[in-house]
Amino acid sequence: MEKKTLSNILEGKFFRIPDYQRGYAWEEKQWNDFIEDIDTLIDDKIVSHYTGTIVIYQPNTKPTEIYGTKKLEIIDIVDGQQRLTTCSLYLAIILNELVKKGLNDYNAEITNYLYSGLKTKMQLNNDTSDCYYDLITKGSFSVEAFSVHQNRLIDAYAFLKKHIDTKMEVLQDKGTEYLINIFDSLIRKLNFSFYTIEVESEIGMTFELMNSRGKDLSSLELLKNYFMYWIYRNINIPDEKEDFTSLVNKTWKEVFINIAKCNGNEDQCLRIVWTLFINYTPKNWDGYSGFKSDEIIPIRNFSINSKKKTRELLSKIVGGLSILSFHYAQILKPNENVNSAEEYKWLAKIRRAGNIAIYLPLLVAARIKYFNKRITEGEYTKLLQTIEKFTYRVFIVEGKRSNASMTNFFRWGWELFYEEYALKDIIGWILETINHYSNENAFRDWLQSGPDKWYEYYYRALKYTLYEYELYLLETDGKDVKPKLAWASISYSTIEHILPQTPEKKSKWLDDWAKEDIKLYLHDISNLVLTNDNSHYKNFDFVVKKGNPGEGHCYANSDIRQERKISEYKSWTVDSCKKRRKELVDWIIAKWGIDDNLE
Repeated sequence: MEKKTLSNILEGKFFRIPDYQRGYAWEEKQWNDFIEDIDTLIDDKIVSHYTGTIVIYQPNTKPTEIYGTKKLEIIDIVDGQQRLTTCSLYLAIILNELVKKGLNDYNAEITNYLYSGLKTKMQLNNDTSDCYYDLITKGSFSVEAFSVHQNRLIDAYAFLKKHIDTKMEVLQDKGTEYLINIFDSLIRKLNFSFYTIEVESEIGMTFELMNSRGKDLSSLELLKNYFMYWIYRNINIPDEKEDFTSLVNKTWKEVFINIAKCNGNEDQCLRIVWTLFINYTPKNWDGYSGFKSDEIIPIRNFSINSKKKTRELLSKIVGGLSILSFHYAQILKPNENVNSAEEYKWLAKIRRAGNIAIYLPLLVAARIKYFNKRITEGEYTKLLQTIEKFTYRVFIVEGKRSNASMTNFFRWGWELFYEEYALKDIIGWILETINHYSNENAFRDWLQSGPDKWYEYYYRALKYTLYEYELYLLETDGKDVKPKLAWASISYSTIEHILPQTPEKKSKWLDDWAKEDIKLYLHDISNLVLTNDNSHYKNFDFVVKKGNPGEGHCYANSDIRQERKISEYKSWTVDSCKKRRKELVDWIIAKWGIDDNLE
């Protein structure tokens, strides 16, 4: 292991971050720590500052890459990419500012450390290379960011740029001197522990040792490195070792891309792997550490699991992880251009309803079976509908804890994955579980017994119900166009009281409504409607709120279907609320009722 400055590391080499590594992951805390370290280096009394470890992979046969007029050695960065990427972004900001100020000699430093033509000195991985190039050359990304890693890169650049701009504003005439000093300090005073690996399968062993000393990596990275370490220790035939190592790297590249596409959670994805491949019981989940036990994937002690069985399980996980992560991504962030229309619709509903985590092993298992033609599209759609119904009844209306029946859902995922039971049976059990937590008779009695304070006590149910009602009206009356009110924007301010909360003393409301009826119906779902125009309606009488088509802000002219439906009433009275209430209750029971499905 050597001690090297940033100048020693970057000059004369072409760096590449392998695709099997995760993308850029630093956030504001790390950026703050970084600039605090750099700013202290300007002090002449500080000669150097240790800032971390760089681990590279460089095989004995050294590949090369043309960069400008030179042929440079290609080096893979296997640890330290976050800090090197941040250093490069900071260098780009500093050097571009110096060139803008007329110090053209620094153009040579841009080529030396950052880019030449269309080629960057450090090639980022997966979906971030183009974004990185645009940032260091132009200061902005030319297209809209679509992944969490791209957004973090853009945010990092903006954070570092703001820091430099603030410094320049404060220092004014001394700003150029500051830039020169900070550039010099960055390349000369930052010191890294620099370690070279020459055999690819040793990467896992190195990480295993480093992480035992507190190196901070994600659980998926830790698992990959543990697998690499296992291969290094337990496979002795060189060709087999090389093939298995390549398969692990290929798998992790695909997994990181899939998770980035859906802004997913690595631990969540890893838990699906554990549930479907190892053990479905939630209490047995111990994160990454669980994989390392002698009962699962031992590294040395094969008294419980033989080396052969362990290798088979490891192969099963590596072989299945990319498939599981692909379906996980499509479930977590459905796409109208990828998913079928019905799947997209129901997955979007499940996401809006919340609590998707407990369903993920079952959803992934079902989607795999659907893709492999082991279940039909109708069966798969029925499962999605039943899961959405479970969420509405159990979590949204009944308010049960988010892990209610988790053990059952994880087990059902396992049973479907290994085809121990038919999907029809599992759907039946889900319906029975709904009835257990949210008794059908009690649910209907609550809906039909009369007005309730939805606005005060059942806000989550109110929001979801009214939004789904809008989608229903658009499907039946609106030619299935998209709603004009986004789900994310719905709040108390977008829910309109038709009978206002504080009617004017001389308004017609008080002529039509008795005090006891106002108290009874005011916050009931029958008197509530989604709106984009709450601030315009105020406490106006119904005839004003109702309005006429083409006359500005009014129910009759609204682009929200349920408001237009209200405009069909001649007046808004107790009888109007009763009529609308019956329509809504009948619709809710038809949509989320279950007894007709229970045998």
